[in-house]
Formats: sequence, structure tokens, C-alpha cells
Amino acid sequence: MPQAGMLYTALSTSTIWTVGLLSKLFLYGAARTTVTGLPAFLSLLESRRRSLAAGEPIPRGLLTASNHKSVFDDPLIWGTLPLSHLLLGPANHRHALGSADICFTTLPTSVLFRLGQVHQTYRLHKSPLGGLFQPTLNALPQLLDGGAWVHIFPEGRVHQHEAQQMRYFKWGVARLLLEPRVQPTFVPMFVTGLERVMAEDRGFPRFLPRVGKRIRVVYGAAVDDGRFADLRGEWRALCEREGAARIEDSEVLRTGREAVALRIEATRRVREEVLKLRRSLGYPDEEPGAGDPDTYRLPGMDAKEGRLADGTLVKDT
Repeated sequence: MPQAGMLYTALSTSTIWTVGLLSKLFLYGAARTTVTGLPAFLSLLESRRRSLAAGEPIPRGLLTASNHKSVFDDPLIWGTLPLSHLLLGPANHRHALGSADICFTTLPTSVLFRLGQVHQTYRLHKSPLGGLFQPTLNALPQLLDGGAWVHIFPEGRVHQHEAQQMRYFKWGVARLLLEPRVQPTFVPMFVTGLERVMAEDRGFPRFLPRVGKRIRVVYGAAVDDGRFADLRGEWRALCEREGAARIEDSEVLRTGREAVALRIEATRRVREEVLKLRRSLGYPDEEPGAGDPDTYRLPGMDAKEGRLADGTLVKDT
């Protein structure tokens, strides 16, 4: 078994480094890329690396979240990290979510994505295995408690709005902030330009990314723990009243009114932190209802893929 673990680590490290190198070559060789806030984020990663190198447990998980502009957001955005970091091994890299009907359809792609630390997820409108309480989402809070880094696109699908407006965020991100025993460090991110690299209305050759585009990746500062402390306190109190340590053990923790309200508020606060980065880039205020799920139930706004009534292009990823 130790040999199997060493083999996986070697293959995963090779996969992450190779994909990261290709991403870096594209960002800085075939595009015009600007990165903001990276030094502080690298300092955070370095402190985690030192703990691992010393054989110490990482004291808390790391959660990053960003808007979702294209099918290439992940891995391209991680091409902004130094190549030296990409060689550090899987324990130092992000875990991500990938749709089963896109990333895990064949054996070769399944192996590739698993080595790249992408976890298989299901969409409820495409599979009965999907939804907020599917096994992968149940496991991620424990992963964070183990000190892992998890990245999530809370919009849940590609959203290409010409003014960089975002969709509403889904509640999965709230689970990752409320349920870990130790509050993870939360870092918001914002990305622009990749919607031009892989525009959803692009023509032939559709599979090739477009070159020469201006890309911007913004790493926000780590959000103060107090931003979510009250919600986590209420969540813990609810768990204690229910006598349940895991969401799988209590219907009240899954669908109860108080649990739902806590997820709604936590998700709203996450979106607001990402929205602050959008504002920092000088974009105009979002249209009313941009972050409201009810907006996307209106006629012409409920498409799973394609062009919405406001001209936005969306795609499941």
C-alpha cells in the first residue's frame, strides 16, 4: 500500500505540473495576462507548505471561490502559480469539482481528472445522484478539516456576461464554510477574459482556445474569520440541538428552515466577497436581481445552456 501511495503521488504531481506548465505557457505566451494579489496568496500557500514539510498537520483548510467564465478556467487560472509550487505534490494543490457527464465519461479522462485532484460530481437535472447532499459534497467538509485546499465555482456553470455580472451562487459553498469543525481560511477570486478565450458562441475550430486575449486573475485577501463566525456558531448550536455531528444523520440539518436560512446567508456573504473584487476592477453595479435565483426562473432565463434573455451565454461544466 505505501508503494501505491507513492505511485499515486508521483503520477499526480506529474499531472499537476504538466497541466500547470501548459497553462502557464498559454497565459504568458498566447495571451496577455495580468495577476493581482498573488504575493499574499503565495505567502498563505507557503505557510501551509512549511507545515507539511515539517511533518505538522495543516491547522485549517483553505477554501477559494471565484466566478466561472469558461470551460478552461480550471486549470488555466492555476498557471498563475510559480512552477516551483506546482512541483510540491498533491497535498499542496487545490481539490476541484468536475461534472461526471463531462470530466468522467471515459477511462482516460477519468484517470486524468482524478490525478489532477478533480472530484466527480453530478448535476441533479442530469442524474438522480446529484444535488446538495451527494457524496462528494458530503466528503468535502472532512477534506477541509484535514487541511486540504478546495476550490469551487459557486455559480455552478459557465456564465459569460459582457459586463462581468455573475449568476446567483449555489449553496454547496455554504456547506464548505459551515460544516468543517475548524473554520477554513476563505480567499475570494475573480477572473475576466477567459470568456473571450473560450466564448460559448465560438465557431470552428470550437475545441481550440483563442489566443491574444486579455486575461485578468484577481486573488483577494483572506477574509476575516468574523465574517462567518456568527453563522458557524448558529450552525454548531443547531447540530448540538439535533445531536448530530454530520448532515447525513439529520433531516433537520439537511432541509430544516433554520439550516436553509443559514446556507442562504452564508452563500450571500461569499458572493458579496467575490463581488467586492469585481467592484475593485471598476465594473458598474450589477443589475437588480443578478444574484437572486428567482431571476433565472423568468421566461428566457431558465436555459441550462445557451443564450439567456439578457444576452448572457451559459453552459454546464
